[in-house]
Order: sequence, then C-alpha cells, then structure tokens
Amino acid sequence: MRRIRFIAGMVGCILGSAAHPAPLSDNTVRLAPSQLKLPQAIGPLRYTGENRFNDRRLGRSFGYNASGISLSIYVYDYGLRGIPDGADSVPLCEQFLSAKQEIERGGNYDNVALKGEFSRRLADRVDAPLAREALYEFDRRGVHALSALWITAVDGYFIKLRLSLRSEVADELDEARAEILSAIDEAIADAAADHRKRGNRESPPPVEEASIEVDSHYDPDTAALWFAYAARLITWSREHPETRPYCGGRLVPGFAAELAARRAALAEYRLRMPDAAPSNYFADLARIDDQGLLEEYVWHYLRDEQTDLMPPLELQMGAFDEYRERELVTHVVQSGARVRINAVRALPSPPDVR
Repeated sequence: MRRIRFIAGMVGCILGSAAHPAPLSDNTVRLAPSQLKLPQAIGPLRYTGENRFNDRRLGRSFGYNASGISLSIYVYDYGLRGIPDGADSVPLCEQFLSAKQEIERGGNYDNVALKGEFSRRLADRVDAPLAREALYEFDRRGVHALSALWITAVDGYFIKLRLSLRSEVADELDEARAEILSAIDEAIADAAADHRKRGNRESPPPVEEASIEVDSHYDPDTAALWFAYAARLITWSREHPETRPYCGGRLVPGFAAELAARRAALAEYRLRMPDAAPSNYFADLARIDDQGLLEEYVWHYLRDEQTDLMPPLELQMGAFDEYRERELVTHVVQSGARVRINAVRALPSPPDVR
C-alpha cells in the first residue's frame, strides 16, 4: 500500500472490552483462538490491540491502523463445531449474511449502498483460498466512506475482516486489499504446513449437494412418483441456480420449477400405469393434463406468490376456473416431497479478476 491517508477509527469493535496492545516478541500476532499468525505490520498498517468479547462464541477481534485506515479482524466459531474450511459452506454463508445485515440495518450508518458482492481469492493463484466479499459505501457521522467485508473459514473458525476508507482515498482499496488478503493467505498456508508436520488434520466428510424428504405415509409406488418430482426440482435448481436459497435450506419452487417437476412425476405415473398402486391425486393430475390445463393448475395452486406475480399470457385461467368449479370440488392439492439444498449460492468472480 503506497500511501494510505485515511483517518483511523471508522470501524469500532462492539460488545467487548477496550482494545489493549500486546507486545509480541516474534513480531507476529496470533489470531487466537485460531492458530493463524499475522505480522504486526501489514504494509503501513500496524497492530493496535485485541478485544476479547464477553460472549465466547464471538471470539476475539484484532485491530490494525495506519495514518488513515482502519482494519478489524474477527476470529470466532459462533459456538459451532466442524465448520468447513473456505467460503462456500452453509455456516459461512449465514455469517456473511449476518455481517452484511449489521452494515445495512445496524443503525450506525446512513445512505448504505451495496456496490457488489463476489467470491474473492486471497492471492493471485488458482488454488488460493476463497473469501466472500461485499463492498459498501455509506455515511457515518457526516463522513462518506468505502468499506470492504471479507469472510472465510479455516481450522474450525470464521475469519471476518472489515476495512474502511474515506471516499477521498477510495483509490487505495485495491492495493490495501491485495496486501491484507495476501497476509491472510500466508497465515493459512503456514498453519496448513504446521498441520501436515503434526499429521493431525482430518478432512470433513463431504456434504451432499441436496437432500430429498418424501412423506412416509405413501405406498412405495406413490413415493416413487414424489421422488421423481423432487429429483426434477433438484435438476431445475442446478439449471437455474438463482432460484436456490442464498445460503442453502428448503427449496421454494416457483411456477416454472413446479410445472417441470409435476410433469416429471406425471410422466412417471403414466409409465407405471396400470401395474402400479392407484393414486387419486395423480389420476386427477392426469385428467387435468388431458384437458390441457396443467399449467393453469400449477399457476393457481402452486406458484410462489413472492416471485410469480403475473401469469403467462397464454394461460387460460377462465377455462381453468370453470373446470375447477365443475371437476375439482373435492380435489386436495398435494406436495409429497421436499428438497433441501445443502450448498450455498455461488457468488461471481470480481470484475477486476480475469
């Protein structure tokens, strides 16, 4: 960082005791409770002290300042065990969302504007660890500032960083980011080398991308139909990743996904007839499809009212209403399976990275 001119103190620590500098004989700062170590100087930044939070789940924070820049590093586990390394786990994503909400809704800032969020490598190499990044502009006490948030996980701890610069020194962000993230990358590499020497690092078991839950009261043939429905939902969500929940969780399918999934289950039903056990629900669905009204059925009963606001122009909703009032008086809509996505939604690479 050539010329950091920002006034310090833009990001304060919360919920903890006052920072107290700790003299370290080897010119490093241990980011306890993790084993990561940083130099006391990162470019022009100098270590200023450590906060220990009263709530042990929040771990500790470490401050760095220069003439005009403030960096806070938070190291904590939030009371969780087995946090996967990297930036793409569900727990990490949830912490990222929480940190963003603190900025956007915390009440300390005015005119908050999210400028972008990305998946950022800590160093300029293809195997460097990833961090989730969010860039903001806001006003605080009459000062306009640019702020960067980064978060990753290593060795069972979240590593969260907050950097803020006044708008007149915003052109320093790229250089400051490179210096700071490179220092974190080197700390992670050193810790990994130490683990290899001691041979005490175990890789966590892989997590399935998605899981399916089928209601237990169905007979095997009907359960197979709902499994086909859920499998198509998973395929649809892969093809349209923007429909997946941001940090994983239960998939809420919209109109297009529901239509594709019910068509898949209905095709399986027709294939199994007449040998399979009877299903009143899928028999109704087949009759609706034979009338050319399956799309209207899905729109009327199964669309996501948060996202599906206007019906496609080709739908014959009047004809469906007449059919529904005549033929579906006792019909009960069923959804016999649910999908849970166990992966987070991927963030794009930064525009400045090729």
